[in-house]
This record gives sequence, structure tokens and C-alpha cells, in this order.
Amino acid sequence: MQNFRLSEANLSLKFLTSFFLVTVGIGYVFGLIHIYMDVGFSYTGVVTHYRGGGLPPELTFSRLIHLHHVHIFSLSMLFLLIGTIFVFTELPELVKVVFVSMPFVGMFLDFTSFWLLAFASPIFGFFAVAFGALMAFTFFLIIGRPLYEMWILPIWRKKWGEAVPWFLR
Repeated sequence: MQNFRLSEANLSLKFLTSFFLVTVGIGYVFGLIHIYMDVGFSYTGVVTHYRGGGLPPELTFSRLIHLHHVHIFSLSMLFLLIGTIFVFTELPELVKVVFVSMPFVGMFLDFTSFWLLAFASPIFGFFAVAFGALMAFTFFLIIGRPLYEMWILPIWRKKWGEAVPWFLR
């Protein structure tokens, strides 16, 4: 498997992998739409949702436990699956290590900031927005790169051979 390249995979594996990546990408977009409609992508929206905006807090300790245990298990599995596909890209090993780590780091920091926001200080709303954005950004990079290598890179190679820059290889 060390020399396996997504760009040289057989057609059935490319289709299976592509449909999976596109489907989870659509699911993630739906999740982002849900967050936008429910909370918003702003500091004010996050603080109001998690601290109640002057009202009794909407989210209790037990409610946060329930929400986060479900999300931690499901997102961890999702990141494992897309990360496993991503490690078969042609990027340098250090780049792959950084990228497969970032969704997990983003998730840990994002969920930690929600707890601190709910029970410590509203200032952690900024961190919740930033780390959520980090998690989403790396998610889409991780699903985009394998799709690029399976469908676009072979076209680049036919035209320019191995003269393609490393970050496009």
C-alpha cells in the first residue's frame, strides 16, 4: 500500500471513494446550514445560544453532555474515514500528518470552548467560532484533495507529465 496512488486507482474504487466523499461533504454542508439557521456564525449568536442572552441558559450541563458525546463519537468516525482516504494522497508525509490532525484538534478546541462559554465566560464565544471554522476548513480540504487527485491530477499529468508542482501533485 506504500506506493498506492489515488490518481492510479481503478475506476470502481474512484467512484466508491468519490461518492462517499461527496455525500459526507453534502452532509457537512447541511450541518453548517443547520448551525447557521439555529445559532448563526457570529459571536453574538453563539453566546446567545449557549448562555441564554439574559434568560436562563438554554443548555444545561446534562444537555451539553448529551450533545457532545453524540458529536464526538460521530465526528471522530467521520474524521477517521476521510483521514484514511487522505493519507493515500501524494502530499509529503508531514503535510498529511498536519492535515489529518487538524479536524481532531479543531473539534477538541471547539467543544472545549463551548463548555467554557457556557460555564465560564462569554469571551470563549470567539474561540468557538474560530475553532469551528478551523474544523470545517480542514474537513473540506481533506475531502477535496483526494477528489482532486483522482479526477483532475491524471489530466494534469497527461498534459505536463511529472512537471506538476508538488502542491498540485
